[in-house]
Amino acid sequence: MARQRHYVNPKDPGVPLFVTTTVLDFVHAFRRKELRDAMVLAIAHQCKLRRAALFGYVVMPHHVHLLIRPHEKMNGPQFMQRFKQQTGEAISRLLTPAELGEFDQQRGLNGNTFWKYSFRSVRIEDEPMFWQKMNYIHDNPVEAGYVELAEDYRWSSARLVGEGSLSLESGLAYQAVRDSLMPE
Repeated sequence: MARQRHYVNPKDPGVPLFVTTTVLDFVHAFRRKELRDAMVLAIAHQCKLRRAALFGYVVMPHHVHLLIRPHEKMNGPQFMQRFKQQTGEAISRLLTPAELGEFDQQRGLNGNTFWKYSFRSVRIEDEPMFWQKMNYIHDNPVEAGYVELAEDYRWSSARLVGEGSLSLESGLAYQAVRDSLMPE
């Protein structure tokens, strides 16, 4: 009988990726607006810190989608290891005791305390695939029934991309992402 292979994330450094990472045990950790805001800021900060281009993102109640290009000397798994460690620690500090309690069943298994052990990434092969994944990211809150128009979901890059803030070379500017959370 042939042995079934586990999914393997692309390991080529500096290539664009569509990434999905999920909260441990599918806990809806991003229920509160403040936590979604903090996660958007953490995404922007981690990309800036690691010199990764951030093209698109969405923060959903129990998962995050990213469209990124890690620095040329870093691959997706290296980026995500650091990203998950840093964002998990930052968000965990903001959770109430009741919210933290939702993690009790799974916390500590495989050394994880916030994010599931694995993540999924797909290498972006061409521009049509790039835009297909970008549209998928932006349609997530619409499909979930949170908003009627993608650009109305505050915790997504849809409005920034629609306003022309996206550079296909360098991604979204850190300041533009931060400013997207400021009250109008």
